[in-house]
Amino acid sequence: MTAAGENLHRIQRPVLVLSLFIFGAVVARNAWLSDDAYITFRTVDNFVHGYGLTWNPAERVQAYTHPLWMFVVATVYFFTCEAYYTSLFLSMTVSVLAVGALAWRGACSPFAALLAVLVLTLSKAFVDYSTSGLENPLTHLILVVFLLVYFRAAPGRRRLFLLTLLTALGATNRMDVALLFLPMLVFALFKTPGPWRGRLRIAAWGFLPFILWELFALVYYGFFFPNTAYAKLNLGLISRTELLEHGLRYFANSWRWDPLTLSAIVAGCVVALWQRDRRALFAVAGVLLYLLYLLWIGGDFMSGRFFAAPLLLAVAVLMQTDLRALKAGRWALLAAVVGIGLVSPYSPVRTDGSHGAGTDAHGITDEKGNYWSATALFRTTRDRQFPDHDWAHQGRAARADNPGIVQKGSIGFYGYFAGPDVHVVDLLALADPLLARLPPVDPIWSIGHWGRRSPEGYIESLATGENRIAHPTLAFYYDRLALVTRGRLFDPARLKAIWQFNTGAYDHYLDAYARFEGDVWTLPLRLTNTGSFPYVFAYVWNNGAAEAYLLDDTSGPGQVYSVTWTISARSVGFAGNYVAHTSSIGPLSDETTLNVGLILSPGPELINHEIFEHRYWFRLRGDRLLVARQGMGWHNENASDGWWFEADAGVAIERK
Repeated sequence: MTAAGENLHRIQRPVLVLSLFIFGAVVARNAWLSDDAYITFRTVDNFVHGYGLTWNPAERVQAYTHPLWMFVVATVYFFTCEAYYTSLFLSMTVSVLAVGALAWRGACSPFAALLAVLVLTLSKAFVDYSTSGLENPLTHLILVVFLLVYFRAAPGRRRLFLLTLLTALGATNRMDVALLFLPMLVFALFKTPGPWRGRLRIAAWGFLPFILWELFALVYYGFFFPNTAYAKLNLGLISRTELLEHGLRYFANSWRWDPLTLSAIVAGCVVALWQRDRRALFAVAGVLLYLLYLLWIGGDFMSGRFFAAPLLLAVAVLMQTDLRALKAGRWALLAAVVGIGLVSPYSPVRTDGSHGAGTDAHGITDEKGNYWSATALFRTTRDRQFPDHDWAHQGRAARADNPGIVQKGSIGFYGYFAGPDVHVVDLLALADPLLARLPPVDPIWSIGHWGRRSPEGYIESLATGENRIAHPTLAFYYDRLALVTRGRLFDPARLKAIWQFNTGAYDHYLDAYARFEGDVWTLPLRLTNTGSFPYVFAYVWNNGAAEAYLLDDTSGPGQVYSVTWTISARSVGFAGNYVAHTSSIGPLSDETTLNVGLILSPGPELINHEIFEHRYWFRLRGDRLLVARQGMGWHNENASDGWWFEADAGVAIERK
């Protein structure tokens, strides 16, 4: 190295240290917490206070996706008994350690390290999820240590063991991030000298933490996968095409809001292909595999969250490149990174969450901006309880009032502050064992928010401890599921039920309640006049038309009518007594729901009438119907001018 090069080298190291301090300052300035993080914090609180690894103490349900992060938080929480500052400072510490270790030990030159730190500091995705309370910081630290071993250690058994151990820790922290590690691990497995039997034995020992966790999860929870996986993968009528389309929108959203992140990922992949270094090629194979998986599952609703780890891996690949060959061009590269990072619309250096991006047309949200005013570290004051969010305030009130059982759509803040005495039923199914296994029934969905509805009798079952679910096959299914989630751990009947659930033995009981697939759907109903209206109509509505019958024009309170609808793709048939056939329907269209209803009216003109409906989400596959047969109840007390609101139809419409 020349004297000038040595001087430049000495200058760059202090600049690198300064850049790490700037990274830490930017992360602290943007520090925040998400509602989803408090789902884990409720489990942590229950665990520390002796209620087990549970969401609701009465049942064993894995409502978190990141066991290792949960245990790390729980360890610190045991001493602090406080979630807000504990998780924020833990996240910031782990994030700075990850970036510091990568910069100090993972680069081939100080300039490459400086470039990497600048990319990560200017990436909205990476900075936003360096806090949030979710598992990203620990994923980043494990990935950095893995990369240091992968790129720096000599091939051998010790290296292979460390790489498999770190892969296991990464998968225990979040199962799907194993995709980032696996191509590199396969490469290391082939490069390790010695017989294959010995190599595989070493790999098996390395995977022991993950294997032990999975065995624990199977025995304790009854399932290998977290409950959240069943909630987000059991999507019923949502097609793979729709998910792929949303996955593309997730990538496009990141490009609009945070162009530096995707640009750096692409740059890392291109550099690996250009250099043709096999280690780097297998590293970017992990990036591409993970991105394809992200596309396959439809992305997510949290903008940028799942690009942070692949960005870190792509940046690590860039750091292996000797940029000195670029000479003056490397300064142009540095200027380009700074320029793109600073002109990005929501640059974490220029803006904080108070200037958030909101939610785009496809339900993808700037979560930091969404929760900024309620959870940002730099907005805490002595006269405000943090998180200062309506859901947190409702939870604190519930802790005082103890309402028993509550159904909620957003459960994190509420559940944590409500405490273990309030049983919180999660209508998005992340924390509810039965709802997670039912398909969504609401056709108006956004990614990651798959609305479920509690089956008839489910809430009463939770309140009384007795199975009061009305549908017989679902009642049987819930009996078996409750045995797994509530029974004695080593009860032989429970262990048998665990085996049967995981081998699909009970799936047909669930299908009998939740799904219909066939050419003709037969729907027998019992309709009741719940008012004093003389005119009673039954109908099936779809695509702007109705098959409708006047059942009675002299009805009275409590009058009951038995009808049967036979519904196919091209026609709707009716069986039952009626006075008049009032309108006809054409072929069905799955662009709208299939609404089966009851009209109660003072006269034939349908003025100031009352309507009850069951609305069914369905799909057409040629002439075959696929129906989410649980349906949703709706009610309009004063049609045609009144408001529709979602409500159980009760005795007005009962399925036989």
